[in-house]
Amino acid sequence: MNPRLSRIPIFCMLAAIASTSTFAQTTVIVSEQSTAGGSAQAGSFTLIATVGQPAPLGQASAGQFTLFSGYINTLDLPTGNQAPTFSNVNATPTSPTAGQAVLVSATIIDDALGTTAALNYRRGGEAGFTTLAMASSGSSYSASIPGGTVTSRGVEYFLTATDANNATTRSPTIGVFSIQVRIASETKPTAQPSGTAQNAYRLISVPFDLDNENPLSVLQDELGDYDNTKWRLFGTPNAQPPFYQGKEYPDAGNFSPGRSLFLIVASGAPQISAGPGASVSTAGSFSITLNPGHNFIGSPFNFNLHASKLSISGAPVTLRRYGSSGWVTVDSLIRWEGYYIGNQTQQTLLINPSVSSSAAASPANRIYESEWRLQISARCGVANDLENFAGVAHAGENGWDEYDLVEPPPIGEYVSLYFSHPEWQKVLSRYSDDVRSSNDENQRWDFVVESALAGETVDLYFDNIQKLDGEMSVFLVDGDLDYKQNLRERATYQFQSRGLEHPKKLTLVVGKQEYIADATEGFGGVPEDYVLYQNFPNPFNPETAIRFGLPEKSAVTLKIFDLNGREVMALVENERLEAGPHQRYWDGRDVVGRPVASGIYFYQLIAASFSRTMKMALVK
Repeated sequence: MNPRLSRIPIFCMLAAIASTSTFAQTTVIVSEQSTAGGSAQAGSFTLIATVGQPAPLGQASAGQFTLFSGYINTLDLPTGNQAPTFSNVNATPTSPTAGQAVLVSATIIDDALGTTAALNYRRGGEAGFTTLAMASSGSSYSASIPGGTVTSRGVEYFLTATDANNATTRSPTIGVFSIQVRIASETKPTAQPSGTAQNAYRLISVPFDLDNENPLSVLQDELGDYDNTKWRLFGTPNAQPPFYQGKEYPDAGNFSPGRSLFLIVASGAPQISAGPGASVSTAGSFSITLNPGHNFIGSPFNFNLHASKLSISGAPVTLRRYGSSGWVTVDSLIRWEGYYIGNQTQQTLLINPSVSSSAAASPANRIYESEWRLQISARCGVANDLENFAGVAHAGENGWDEYDLVEPPPIGEYVSLYFSHPEWQKVLSRYSDDVRSSNDENQRWDFVVESALAGETVDLYFDNIQKLDGEMSVFLVDGDLDYKQNLRERATYQFQSRGLEHPKKLTLVVGKQEYIADATEGFGGVPEDYVLYQNFPNPFNPETAIRFGLPEKSAVTLKIFDLNGREVMALVENERLEAGPHQRYWDGRDVVGRPVASGIYFYQLIAASFSRTMKMALVK
């Protein structure tokens, strides 16, 4: 700050100015004397004037002090100490390679002597900074970030300057400067799983900005030319089935920062590498546009973050990841991996690269007193859909609300359990979570289970029932079999998958005893003895249903025979089934899938000591 000079004529006023090199410490001591002459004291100086004569013009110095007389040069001085100011902050080189030291320089201006400066630096995603004193030459300051800190994670730094009066300035005022580091090549830390079943699919992302984002540029070195018998790649699916229509490579899209793609590799478990490219700036939050429907995202940063660092309009985000157990909710954003976010409207997802701040619970995970969630898990062969919830919440609505999470898209040979709500008129109508208002103690949920694994047994598991009020009853209703089951007595249920063309519809009923009695009236329970029913329809073409009931869990065999007693097909082969009604289907084919001729056939049920055979007719 430059002081302003002014010139004032003084004849009977003399001043001693204690002048140091620091303007902010300058003091003015004034002495007055009459025109009769005499002397006056100003600090350690004595001023003398002759009677009737003004003090002579001029000045005299003694050490740090200067004495003026006649006219005094007065100073408009700044009030208080001024903090240092930064300019010309630079990092050289601007795009270093990993291991290359970076020189950080800046110009610092201050109104006091003894200003010191510090460089504070860290790798991207680290919690603490390393502080290094900056060397100075006049107003120029500099220090180097060592090459060991310059990695593919990127580098963050800020500067501080402190003067002799402890006034401190930070540059930038908030946040950090980010250095984007060039990456020649980097390898995914874990090998890509392999196999042909749906649990071999994985979402994969690249946690930096590639020079060439084309998937073939990333994957061809390890997987070879694109061949959907050896490896397949899918992009963001459609909102409704068929989910992947038109989305396979080359229509899958690119490996841009923050985006993930579904990859399945038949064999080999390769180590995926990518590059060249550069780390993504960590100077601020990274934004990703979420379209209405299914969105697959990944970390744009080459370090891991807690899920609480993600937000949509300031609200926490439920993050789900696909693996061998199907879709599961996770609390971390792991580099190179991919994640799912279901979205009903176009939104902006923000990913904050700062590792500090506490975690916030997503709506789906917030549980308060007197609230509850029943978890329903489905398993069919190697396929799983484990995280589905029906429940109540204080802030819940009987229509759509923030607790109602959408069902992620099914992958491969899948099983999917969902609550269907097309009446909510949202882009996505299938929900894994359906949370109602806790003001209504009596509730029913209709849900659907579908599986691409036709003929396989589907097992349902109901958890957290013990967390409900003991006066509340919990029942499952299977309308196809006119059956009801008290889930407090047995919290599992089985049925046979009929493929995607025949999804299973079930109802969960929760409430007081009188409500349950009304809601389940007309439905039967576990039979008192083993029973085999007549198939329906009969005669049939091309398919018929065979129903039977078990009073207890039993090993069951159900087979089809022709008129000559030869085995045609085993619908159930020594499989342990739960107590209750069961239903299996026969499509008129033999064990190798060939259609059989019209005629009379027999079906036989063997369970424990029970054995019964009945007749049916196939008519073409």
